[in-house]
Amino acid sequence: MARSAGGPARGTVRAGSCAGRVALLLAGSTISTLSYALTIRAGIGLGPLFVLQDGFARSTGISIGASVAATGFMLVAVALCLRSWPGPGTLALPVIGGVTLDAVLPSVPTMAGWPLRVTIVLLATWAMALGGAMMIRARVGVAAYDAVMLGLHRVLRRQLAPIRLTMEATVLAIGWALGGDVGVGTVITGVLIGPGLQFWLRVVGAPRTAPRTARRASRLDAAGSAGAEAAGT
Repeated sequence: MARSAGGPARGTVRAGSCAGRVALLLAGSTISTLSYALTIRAGIGLGPLFVLQDGFARSTGISIGASVAATGFMLVAVALCLRSWPGPGTLALPVIGGVTLDAVLPSVPTMAGWPLRVTIVLLATWAMALGGAMMIRARVGVAAYDAVMLGLHRVLRRQLAPIRLTMEATVLAIGWALGGDVGVGTVITGVLIGPGLQFWLRVVGAPRTAPRTARRASRLDAAGSAGAEAAGT
């Protein structure tokens, strides 16, 4: 009797833990996507991966949300080619982020005046870092962009930092060539997102039992990469 009584309790705990992680992932994605929408409306430049998504949307005529989903799945395909296997969150985030962005962007007003725009980008980037930290803490799969990075790390046997910097430069250059929005906001996001992630990971708690690849991504994000842009992948 004791065993049968204990079994459901343990199962309930596991289910609750899983539900909590999913809820954390969704909350983090929502915060990051809302922050992304604010940086778009600020109109002073986007983060490197966002520049690629914006440029792809402009060049193809699709919505920015559809571009988020499309580029996300393209990155998943690249990661698979590099034998970097996606988790459930890796596959879900492009859809969740894209649908949410298309839903909220029409309600976000365009901003006027440089002081307001810069302030909004600063605050939105800091909030985006919070969302990224929450998604890392959820431990349901690294973002597609990080999966590509980890695949390149395994294949090339190079340190993560130069690989990530090369990826950032590459997507920024491609996005700029496609007409993506590059400006002061690009610099703000690139400089602030790393310290923001480092701060918020201390607050929410870095995952202690995350898979090895997720721990690597978390360490790189905390060291100053633009990992919070995972919401857009």
